[in-house]
Amino acid sequence: MAYLETKYGNHLYVIFRIGIGAYFFLFGIMKLFGLWGMPGGPAPFGTFVWYAGAAEFLIGLALVFGVLTRLASFFGAIEMIVAYILGHALVGGWNPLVNMGAPAILFLLAFLVTFAQGARAASVERTIWGKEIF
Repeated sequence: MAYLETKYGNHLYVIFRIGIGAYFFLFGIMKLFGLWGMPGGPAPFGTFVWYAGAAEFLIGLALVFGVLTRLASFFGAIEMIVAYILGHALVGGWNPLVNMGAPAILFLLAFLVTFAQGARAASVERTIWGKEIF
């Protein structure tokens, strides 16, 4: 598989990590502040959706800045499993194309990749400590 490797692989992964983090961050903003078509407006404080939005906000920031990337990815994957089961599968069946759970499945897969790879380059963690702490 060495012929598929490229000298830009590390840079492409960083773009992937930052893109996934930014997109997840936007989902958190949507839930917390009721923006961009959030049904019912902002999630009321202390509700399940509010906690999900707060987690998405923090996990997204961690991935964008490369701080505790593996830990954030672990919690992001758990959140996506819970979101898919409680928010989609139990409501609309198990097919993600029918129950609107495809983003949860895609984020779960992306978090598995970021969990395995860590922050790599362009991370605040490596800049400050010279290595990944977790």
